[in-house]
Amino acid sequence: MEDESCAISVLLVEDDGADMYAAVQAHVATLMALRPRVRAWRIGRRGRYRGSLPGRRPDKASDFDAGLNNILREYFGVDGQSPIYNEQDFETRFRVRRAVFRRGYLSVQDTPFFVRHINATGLQQAQPLQNVVAAFRVLAYGEAEDRADEYVRISRSTIHLSVKSLVRCIVSKWKSTYLRRHND
Repeated sequence: MEDESCAISVLLVEDDGADMYAAVQAHVATLMALRPRVRAWRIGRRGRYRGSLPGRRPDKASDFDAGLNNILREYFGVDGQSPIYNEQDFETRFRVRRAVFRRGYLSVQDTPFFVRHINATGLQQAQPLQNVVAAFRVLAYGEAEDRADEYVRISRSTIHLSVKSLVRCIVSKWKSTYLRRHND
């Protein structure tokens, strides 16, 4: 055992490091040559949003109409019936009065994002009211987008875009009326 360790130490002492240096240099050169390919592979693996495309895995069944019917029945009333939640409940859940909500909805419903579209697979997307309700819920509570998706039945990414679009529309429309400089 002692003889083996002496032989190894003699070999290490006698080696001037040139072979080790050459091996390390070759390894580094190989890694540098592979770096662009590895980077391209990682970027390719990264999930990119590509929207609805024919032939892709189908989305979850959202049933947009059921989500819209829930919203109308609970907050606005349908078929002449009064809504389930009164004005105070509405204000508690959305942090604005129903009249303010309606005014905001009417001002953004015709913007390109909130108009009801047909996707690439031929199915209709969510109604503008669903997008606005989801955006108001996220803004009112500061909750995550995926928490509101169960109620309004639209995806998390759509809710995120709805919030951004709603805020942009509100700021562009009422900036001069309601936003002002801070006072002392």
